[in-house]
Amino acid sequence: MNDSAIDVFESGAVRLGTNLVCDGFVEGYDFRVQTHVHDDHMGNFNTSKGRQNFFMSLETFALLDAFLNAEIPYRSNFHKIPRGTEYKLRDGSKLTLLPSNHMLGSCQVTLELPDGRRLGYSGDFGWPLEEVIQVDELVVDSTYGSPNSVRGYTQAQAEECLLDLVCKRLRYGSVHIYAHRGTVERVLHIVEGNVGVPILASDRLIREVEVYQNYGIVLGKVESLDSDEGISASRQRAYVRLYSKGDGFGNEPIAGTSIKCSAYMATYSASNPLITFSDKSYSVALSNHADFRETLEYVEATGAEIAVTDNTRNHGIELANAINERLSGIRARPSTNNPAPRWR
Repeated sequence: MNDSAIDVFESGAVRLGTNLVCDGFVEGYDFRVQTHVHDDHMGNFNTSKGRQNFFMSLETFALLDAFLNAEIPYRSNFHKIPRGTEYKLRDGSKLTLLPSNHMLGSCQVTLELPDGRRLGYSGDFGWPLEEVIQVDELVVDSTYGSPNSVRGYTQAQAEECLLDLVCKRLRYGSVHIYAHRGTVERVLHIVEGNVGVPILASDRLIREVEVYQNYGIVLGKVESLDSDEGISASRQRAYVRLYSKGDGFGNEPIAGTSIKCSAYMATYSASNPLITFSDKSYSVALSNHADFRETLEYVEATGAEIAVTDNTRNHGIELANAINERLSGIRARPSTNNPAPRWR
């Protein structure tokens, strides 16, 4: 860890200033921002829960409450911040969260230090964004930091691909779809009302869907697997079953068709969101991440003069090189948590 105001720790926790980290626990840092609820950003959550003050969006708080436990709403160290609202921390710095278009509740982070410097973290983000943080120094996600990571299709085309595949495979029986949090709700939004068959899910997943509905995102009707309606539907020839975190896909053969909806695109199939493994097994890339070109557009839009690429990911070094080569007025380097000889 160097003397810069921003960096990323070996654990993956993002440092903004000397007293705040994002998506991880670090000893001696009083404040933690939880940018969203995907597992790879929940590092050392239980340790932080007892030792740091948490800050997050209202939606992230509601999702945590839905799939963790009942103690969350009663903890005095959990703070909900409405989007765009400036929150003054007790060390004199000011915290603001803006949506990042990645999943419900996901956010970009701005921390204004007492000396006026504005530090930022992109979090995981989609592009375009209605509002981009304006900062002097930026830590940026590098998931698609490689120049090879450019999508040859739009997300609308990926959604059409999924719906077409589901409709075709329902002719042969049930369709079983696995996706991560955020992506599975997107799947439901795409298929509900367009397939003409029951959609089934676990009670756990239905609780998460209800959070989305409560925040004005209409996803449609889902039947519980354990309800009379769900049991009856599962005995029919054609239905859609949704799986997500905590449901398990199982190791037994599935009678119908299985589809994995990845939140990432496959760089070896960047021109097509669909990968066919067999006539009963498929993958569709419903990516919730900006690709390489979109990431550069985002960095430029923040107005940052210094950028640190998150080298926890695969392409932090490539992205730092690209920023220095392609964007004027910005000095970039990969974070120090994973140095490699390719950096220049």
